[in-house]
This record gives sequence, C-alpha cells and structure tokens, in this order.
Amino acid sequence: MRNPLALVTAAVLLAAGVLTSGAAQAAPDPGPPPAAGRTVGTAQQPDTPDAGATPPPVQRAKPFKAVPPSGGKRPKAAAPDFGPNEKILSAYHRGKLSRDEAVRHGLAALRAPGSVPAHLRPTGTIRDPQRYLTYLSMLAAGAEPEAARSIAPDVAAPAAAAGYDDCAAEPYEYLGVTFRCRASAGEFLILYNVASGSQPGVPADFNPNGRAKAVQYMLNSLSIAVAEYREMGYPLPVREGKPWVLVYGVDELPVVGGLGFPIDAPFVLPIGLNQQATMLVPNGQDDWDYLPRHELFHVMQYQYWDRSDVGIDYFSHFVGGKEFGSMNWWMEATAEWAAHQTYVREPYVPIAGEDALYARNVHDVLSKPGAALNSWGGLGGGPQYGAFLLPTYLTEQVDAAFVRRTWESVRDHDHLPIEAIRHTAQGYGLNFKDMLLGYHIANYRLAKANAAPAPTVDAWRNYGYTDPDTALWRGNISGVTPTNDDGLGGARPARKKHSTPAGTHVTYEDILRKGGAVYHDFWAVRNSGDSSCGYCSTLLVDVTKDTNRSSAVIVWAPAGSGGTTAAYPSIQTVRYPDAGGLITVPDFKYPMVATLVSTWTELDIHSADAAESPKTFSTYVETTLPLKPRSCVLRPLSVKSVEINVEPQGTFNRYAASTPDGWTGGDSTYSVKLPDGRIVWLFSDTWLGPLNADGTRPLSAPLVNNTFVVQNGGSLTTYQGGTAGAPQALMPPSALGKWYWIGDGHLSDGQLQVVFQEYERFGPGAWDWRFNRNVVADFALSNLRTPVSVRELPSASGVAWGSALLPASRSNDGYTYVYGVDDSPINKQMRIARVYGSDLADGTWQYHTPWGWTFREQNSRNLLTGIANEYSVTPWGGQFLLLSQDSTQAFSGQINAWTSCSPFGPFTQKTPVYRMPEPGPYGSYWNPNVISYNAHVHAALSSGDTFIASYNVNSMDTRISTDGDHYRDPGIYRPRFFRFTLG
Repeated sequence: MRNPLALVTAAVLLAAGVLTSGAAQAAPDPGPPPAAGRTVGTAQQPDTPDAGATPPPVQRAKPFKAVPPSGGKRPKAAAPDFGPNEKILSAYHRGKLSRDEAVRHGLAALRAPGSVPAHLRPTGTIRDPQRYLTYLSMLAAGAEPEAARSIAPDVAAPAAAAGYDDCAAEPYEYLGVTFRCRASAGEFLILYNVASGSQPGVPADFNPNGRAKAVQYMLNSLSIAVAEYREMGYPLPVREGKPWVLVYGVDELPVVGGLGFPIDAPFVLPIGLNQQATMLVPNGQDDWDYLPRHELFHVMQYQYWDRSDVGIDYFSHFVGGKEFGSMNWWMEATAEWAAHQTYVREPYVPIAGEDALYARNVHDVLSKPGAALNSWGGLGGGPQYGAFLLPTYLTEQVDAAFVRRTWESVRDHDHLPIEAIRHTAQGYGLNFKDMLLGYHIANYRLAKANAAPAPTVDAWRNYGYTDPDTALWRGNISGVTPTNDDGLGGARPARKKHSTPAGTHVTYEDILRKGGAVYHDFWAVRNSGDSSCGYCSTLLVDVTKDTNRSSAVIVWAPAGSGGTTAAYPSIQTVRYPDAGGLITVPDFKYPMVATLVSTWTELDIHSADAAESPKTFSTYVETTLPLKPRSCVLRPLSVKSVEINVEPQGTFNRYAASTPDGWTGGDSTYSVKLPDGRIVWLFSDTWLGPLNADGTRPLSAPLVNNTFVVQNGGSLTTYQGGTAGAPQALMPPSALGKWYWIGDGHLSDGQLQVVFQEYERFGPGAWDWRFNRNVVADFALSNLRTPVSVRELPSASGVAWGSALLPASRSNDGYTYVYGVDDSPINKQMRIARVYGSDLADGTWQYHTPWGWTFREQNSRNLLTGIANEYSVTPWGGQFLLLSQDSTQAFSGQINAWTSCSPFGPFTQKTPVYRMPEPGPYGSYWNPNVISYNAHVHAALSSGDTFIASYNVNSMDTRISTDGDHYRDPGIYRPRFFRFTLG
C-alpha cells in the first residue's frame, strides 16, 4: 500500500498482517493519526516563490523602552596571564600577595625594579604591557591610597600666570617620565615636554602667545569634544581641583635594568591621575585635533564601567580574559564613530584632513566582510578601528542615542557589547539579528538608500547610509585589492565575481565567521539566454533554509551601461528567499548584475570565540531558460462512455481464488508490457494465498511489501522473494526496519526498470516511520525474480518519485518524464522531473520549475493541485492525458482527467471521468472503513480514444480476526478496472 489518499488517517493498514505465526511484516500497525497536517514520512516542501519579490516586513524602531536582560550573569573571566617573566600578579592570584602589595610592587617594578623583592622582579619582557598597566590601574582603584599613589596621584592645574608659560610650573614625574610643562583649559590638563635635542615631546612650534601649537590644538579639541559628548548624553563629571589629564610623552615603562616595554599607541588608564581615567599618548603622535576627541570618548566609556554593578572588581577580571578584546572592539568602534560625530555636529576642522582620520581603517572591515562582526585585532590596530560602520548604521536606522544605550546596558547589566547591542535593539522593539542583512547591504552600497517601488517606498531604507562621508569611505578602499572597483561602478567590499551565462549550474562554498557576510556578483552575459525575450534567463540562487542565515539578491547594472536597469549603487530591485531558501531573479539578462548578500546571523559575545568558529555555507546558483511548452490545439475533453469491472479484473479475481501461494490482493497496480507480449503488474503491499475454501483469508496469510504478477495471456504468475514457506518481498529490505514500496516501471535498454521508494522506521511508535530514498531496480526480462542492479535515484527533496513514468519512447522529445507528488492529507501537488534517454539512473535529472528546468532537485516546484500519490500521464492524439483521483477532498471517490500539449503541462480542462462507488459509509460496501485511491491508465491496454484504467480499494479495519474486513472479504483489497472512452 503506497501512500493512499489521506494516509494521515488511513495509516499503513496492512500492518494488520503481522501475525505470531510468522507472516511477513509490511509496516507498523496504525495508531492515532498525527496531530499535524502533513502525512507522516513525507518531507515538507517549499512553497511556490512569491513572484513579486515581496520584501520581509521592514523593522522600524519604536520609542525606546527599557527591557529586562535575558539570561543570567556571565562567570568572571580567568585571571590574566602576562607571561612567564611576570611574577607579582601571578603571586597575587595565587593568594601569596595582598592587593595592596600587588599594586605597590607592581608599580615599583615599573619605576624602580631594584626596590622589588628579588623573587618578584620581572625576569624579562612582560606580555601585553598596556593590559598589564591597565590591570594594575584597576587594582589600584581598590587599594589603599598610599599603595596606589604612584599610579593614581593627584595633580593640579598650574596656578594662573601671566601669558601662556606652560613650562613655568614645577616639573612633575609620572610613570618614569619627568614632565616640565603643564597646560590647562577648563577641566582639562595636559602634561608634556617640548622637543629639544634628544628630549622628545611636542614640536617647538609656538603660537604668538607662547603656547605650543600642538598643545593648543589638543586643548581646543578636548573642549569641543566634551561639549558635544555631553550634548549627546554622555557623562563626564566635573570635580573641583581634579582636572581630566592627557599625558603626552609616555613611550616606555621600565622594568628590569635596561629592559622595558614600549607604549606605541595611545590608550586610557581606567584609574590614573586624580584617581580617574587618564589619557596616555606616546611621543610621535601628531594627530593633534582628532586624537584627543577619540581618546576622550574612551574616558566617557569608563564612566559607565565605574558604575556597573560589579564595578572595579569586575573590570579587573575583565582585563584578564577574552572579555578584553570583546569589549575593546566596541570601545574603538564607538570612539571612532564619536570622534566623527564631533566634526559632523560642530563642523570646525582646525587641521585639514584630521576630520577624515576616523575612517582610515575602514579597509580592514570591508576587505574581509566574512570576518566575525566583532573582530578584534589587538591593541593599537585592527578591524575594530574600521568598525565605526556599525554604530553609524545603528544610529541612523534607530536614533542617535542607540550607542549611548549600549553603554548603559554595559553599566546596568554587566553586558559585553554584543549582548548590549542586542539588548538595546530589543528596547526599540527590534531584533538585531534581523538588522544584520541591512547592515551588510548598506556596506556594499556605501550610498544613500533609494526608494523602492510603490506602495512600499521605504522598504529599502535599511540598505544605505545617510552619512555625508560615504564617498570618503569608498575612497579609502579604492585602488586596493580586493575592494577596488571591477566595473560595477565603484570600490566596495571584497566580493566574488562570476560571469553567469544561461545554463550555469554551480555550487559555491563560503567560510564565514559569526556575523560576517559574503558578496557574490553574478554578471549576465551578452547574447546568452532565450533570444525571444532579449536573451533572458532566470537566475536561481539557493541559499537553503537556515534560521541563522539571512540573504537577499540586489539587482542593478554597471554604472554607465545605459538601458532601463538602475545603475549601481542605485537598486533596481531586491529579491528575497522563498520558504525553501530559493531566490529567483526573473528576466536576468545583460547588462544586469545580481549581487547575493548573505550573512551568518548567529553571534558570539566573545570576539575570540566568534573568530575561531568558522562555518561553511553552500550556495547553489543556476540560470534556467524559459520553458517551451509545445503548441497544439487541445481537443475538448469529454467522457463518452464508461464500462466497469472489465478485464483483467476477472482474471485477477479467479487467480486469487485458486492460487496456492500467489497473489490474493495488492495495491499500486502499475503495468509494463514486455516485448514478448507479457504484461508485468507491479504491486506494493501484497497478500499471498491460499484462501480458505469458503473464500475467506486465513489469519496466518503472509503479507509482503512488493511483488510482480506476470500475465501471459490469461494466466498469472506471482514473483516474490524468499520461499513458498517463508515468502518475502521481491525487492528485499536493505536493512532491518526498512522496506520498499513500488513505483511505476518501464523498459530501458532491454531490461525492466522499476522505481522503488524506501521507507524506514525511526522509533517504536506506530507513526515513527518516514520516506528515506528512491532507488531504481533493473530486471533481466529472462529473470524477473532478482534485480540485476539497484541504483540510487535523486531523493534530496523528500519527494517519492515514480508516481508515474512517461517513457522516452512515448514522450516524443527523447526524455523520460518522472512524476512525483508533494504529499499532504488533501490538495496533493504534482512534481515533474525528466532525464534524457530511458535509463533513470544514468542520465542527469532536470526538475520542473515555473522558470525552466533546474538541475537541483530541491529547487523543483509544485504544479497541479489535486492529484493523488499515484497517477498516469499518457499520450493521446498529439497531446497528453493526465488521470488521477481527486485529492482536493479527503477520501474522495472522484477520478478526473486533464490534458496538456506537453508532458510537463500546464494541465487544463479538468473533467470528471468516473466516481469510484466503493468508499465510505454510503459506498457500495456500506462500510465507513473502505477507501479507494490511486487511479491510473494502463497504456499497454489502451488505444485511440479508449483507455483501460485501474484504482485501488482498501479497508482501514486493521483487526486480525475472522470478522476483520481483510479476512472475511479478501476481495476488498484488490484493484478495480474500468474502460472509458473520450468523445
């Protein structure tokens, strides 16, 4: 029994034949029907794609509303490891030193190593010196003032003096450097030296008032930046007599003897001078206007950390583990963004070009779009400095407070940045995961979003930037591999370029890190495609159904190409995946370029983990030519006459009554006529004889999953496996818990070729079975008992192929057409494939779609609705006749016909042919358990306008007893044959 109509309630009836006497088991006993709407054992198939390329719902931010964070607190990071040469903190973490001792000795090791006990002195270079100093700084915040004084002493602004003689004050020593000059303005103080001879410092270039120009630039920059940051909502308290300090000229921290570690990039000590965040800048840094704006935002960031619920203690642990890079990524990304905002909000650029410095590392991000979203490259350099794109995008799409609220989330909920971003998006009613695709599309365009077609004109608003500096960003990646322009119209993120003529079918594999994206440009080829539509084809991009992958295809044309297609970076249209992950681009032709943007939306809060968890994503790409249905004048479809109970029905009934061990009932009922005139009847679940003398079936009757019955004139012979005493299926199971049901068959290269569908059990429950695969078996015509070969057939889509076959000998185009069904309780839908020639396992299968023939099974699409699991397609007078039971209603007794000029449809002229009288409580058996199903024509017995067809009858009464339907009346479970003539 092969998937009868409404199998969801019918179950696999014939499992009732599993008897203690040793009868063969066909399938599990039926139990309660599944609660879901789909038949057990079948795969859910994708819906027909949306022809209008309707975009997914556009996320729009709601007014921010604080939401509780999800999940509990993270465990603290492991203690930091600064290498084998470091002894002090190592002893502290082993409990050998107090915090005060660790701070006192650690700081002494920087300025006077000889004062440190010998067993605690560093023996060489300390790993990650900036982190070491930062860690000591945070420990000092919790130490006694006396112990912390060397790293967090007080320093005041110089007393007011005439003019700007910054170097008139007393020298001040800090971190091993003597600073001879102090400049103050408002709440800021700068410690510095003026370069002279071998003495490094700021250039000896002075304003008329006597102050070094570089120092005045920095003071002005700090004053502008703090005003803008405060207007943006970022806190920086004013403490009487406690200015915020920038120290210019810290190049090295001495350790042992002449050894030390360099400070080669600016950074901010969380706790430094005046017991507050302190900006440290090494000599040689000359971005006098930009740099203070950037570093001051780090000072702002530390205000949030100081207020976290775990405070300083948390930060000391944070510095020690992989949290450091995870946090520093967002620190640098938002500091570059914030510095840029100060220039945008207050468009005053005292030093030409410094307003562009924030974007100088954008290539590090756009040249490696597949890297983790929160990639971190270490202190002082790396992609985090080019990641200003993300806060720019988020604030443009939501509001200017988005970044600030991420830092509030860090403060209030002990979040790392990825957690904080997700939590903040949630407060706006958004899902950050859903925003990633828009972010990566915006990065590829580097331009303002253009309007989408009405009525959803703002559907593409997420796909661009409004920032006036997008041209700067593009310029910073121009002329550099792999971001340079390749003819589309401008430099843009690294991508893969493909010439894509009609007939292309290829799979690409891309390795992404979490939050990363890949770009594929598919370029249509001139004069490649169907000439009747301007050399067009349909581009199919299968990104598979993956809840952690988000994709879209952007269609445009190269700049300056002319024509009606919008030129990059303007969008012509955007196509999205259907329910199965397939993106279709119709009318794909030169000079179009279709860009696939695909992102891994799964994120990791730790930068190191995100970077070390690569995943390979497969993308199948194909260009199909439009279908070319044959032209004909369809004959009017009308049924002239129907005759029931025609041969070979009587032959089968007589055989069942007399056979000692052969066929006494079965379903499927396919037929293949052999060259010598014999007819092979193909059955699925088959009862074997003998019957009792009174015509009933003994309770010990064997049941097998598939058989052949060979008709030679008026005689029948059953072919099954095993022996007469222990019969088995003709096509035996491949393993325990598996079985084959039969499909259609045909002749191929002088052999009988039959499709089988394998099913398997996966649990103990009655419904714990499913479709597994399709195979084809070849039988020598001289020996139909044993297959010559069994070969795999396509099975990736979950479709049980072989509902019907139209052999190449009857299709008139050299192809064998293979029909299948997208199964469901009702409204089953047709699937069609084809293979050139007659050998189903030798040629390349093609699958029908609305856009053409595809080479990928998963891209096949449903056609006609309302067919059954088994049906037939038969040539008829220059056209093709489809016959099937009606599945638009459960347990329907209606058999319908359709016609088409082509073997692949469209099938039209739906016409009732015959209503099966048996099923239901008011059917000919007056039995609610009786069903009928799976009608098809037998071409070998038909000619002209007259056709012989069969259908199956069965009972859902599964009782193993003398009054059970299958035992008291074996005639129920047999095919019925009828003849109909079309007028």
